[in-house]
Amino acid sequence: MKKNLLSFVIVGASTLFFGCSDDPSPMAPPVSITSSSSVVSPTSSSISNPGDSTIVIGVRDTTEKHQTVTVPSQSSVQHPDMVDESQTYCIWTAGCEATVKPPSSSSKATPVAKSSSSNNGITIDTPENKEPVVQGLQMTDTRDNQTYTLIQVGTKLWMAQDINYAIANSECYNESDANCATNGRLYTFNGAQKACPTGWRLPSREEAQTAINNEAMPWSYSGRCKDGDCNFMGDMGFHWTSGTPESGDKKFDENGGTNGALIIVEKSPEYVKDKEGEDRLFFQVDSKTKRFSVRCVQD
Repeated sequence: MKKNLLSFVIVGASTLFFGCSDDPSPMAPPVSITSSSSVVSPTSSSISNPGDSTIVIGVRDTTEKHQTVTVPSQSSVQHPDMVDESQTYCIWTAGCEATVKPPSSSSKATPVAKSSSSNNGITIDTPENKEPVVQGLQMTDTRDNQTYTLIQVGTKLWMAQDINYAIANSECYNESDANCATNGRLYTFNGAQKACPTGWRLPSREEAQTAINNEAMPWSYSGRCKDGDCNFMGDMGFHWTSGTPESGDKKFDENGGTNGALIIVEKSPEYVKDKEGEDRLFFQVDSKTKRFSVRCVQD
């Protein structure tokens, strides 16, 4: 009887073993063990341990993978197909490309054009110098839209007013804007070279002589400034020229050569009325650092 019972147990155990081995979905190997009895993965199978522990087995990883990687800039990784900026690419899971910013259409910045000039080592930004608009005997300087009256002197068209274009090395008489509006600005010789608009310039010696001889020329008596002091407004005017100084010019011996430049000096009729024999209009050589008026002549 005992032998029959033992045989029955052995046969039953064998049947159970082979029956389990035919399971088409074998259990995954254990992946983690935790000592907490209160935490069980919802996707796992578990068995109780007499030692009040939970052993987690057969965990299936159903988490959808999203991963992005950042490619370094071209400065650290040289590749002919890379643009000159960091880009983010999407890998592994469809749909994450919606979170990736597309690269720029251009990898190079467009340089900004800038016009500048140098004055005694100082760089000065300057606007585009366009030709003024001339209508009859009126000229509008398109750089600042100021308008001036013109006069025909010989074969040349002159400004009949002193120019009031603000640049470096120029100032208003006594630093008054009202004086600039009425009488124009006062310039050093270097500043005077840049005061006239495109197509206009300082007068030559011959052109200046023609203007001196023309009684219809409306001279202005805008004064001058020297080392911060301004004087002679209403009594005298001084205008730069591009002419070459000559030995017969007033103050040639004092300011001749490279230290001076040629100017026209104008004295008002009232100023010379009681000064017998004094010239009212003449050439003079004066310091290039003084500030005088500018009349422009059309090329």
